[in-house]
Amino acid sequence: MSDIEETAIADEEVPEEEEPQPLEDTAKETGDDAAEEAGGGSGRKPFIVYYNALSRVAMAAFLIAGGTYAIPDVWLTTPTQNFQYCAIFFIVGTFLFLVCTLIDFKSTCGNGFIAVVNSSFYIFGAAALLAGSIAFFPGMMDNVTCYNYTPCPLGQYLYIGGTLGVCFALLWDIGRLLRSGNVIPFPFIIALFSALVGAVNFNYGANFLMNQYQTSFDAVQKGGLFFVVGGICFMIHALAVCKAYLF
Repeated sequence: MSDIEETAIADEEVPEEEEPQPLEDTAKETGDDAAEEAGGGSGRKPFIVYYNALSRVAMAAFLIAGGTYAIPDVWLTTPTQNFQYCAIFFIVGTFLFLVCTLIDFKSTCGNGFIAVVNSSFYIFGAAALLAGSIAFFPGMMDNVTCYNYTPCPLGQYLYIGGTLGVCFALLWDIGRLLRSGNVIPFPFIIALFSALVGAVNFNYGANFLMNQYQTSFDAVQKGGLFFVVGGICFMIHALAVCKAYLF
């Protein structure tokens, strides 16, 4: 999450003698203060806010494109070419995701130990997804054996672990927001839950691409479809973030 969301759930955000402040008011004040510092009082948001929000849109677009290449025969190319393009799109998309999590982590510093640990799970998940995307590249693991499987399904394992880490971080964020007593704007709710559904779909997609299932056309077809649906959910997340922070 970004600094605006973290303002709502920081440990010392609201003194006990005051009523909880609506999250949208807190977000506006935080954004205005940052804009004044960065833009000299011009009212414009700092560049990092635009970059963080719009990078998520690009991330989702790359993940959707990668998911389509995981579906057999969609682009009428050879399986090796399909997974090569799939891996390239996933590498770019997950790299953007990792950059966004690092930006969010920087903004949580100073919001308490719990917020920093929560944000760290996003970094772990994004890093595992990026490493898994690299391992997906055809030929990368062809001569590696693990758990009696050759090639080693390292990419699938990293995707499963990474998506579980992201799901845990999202559920923790949702729980902290609900306990904060603040009014949660609708775009934040959409952003969190759509990201959660997207991560679950990517987890299922990775499971269906395990070595023992790749001999089945139906299993690979389902794996690719889960990736596409997950990418669409991440696009909804990205648009909700843009709505919350840019408009």
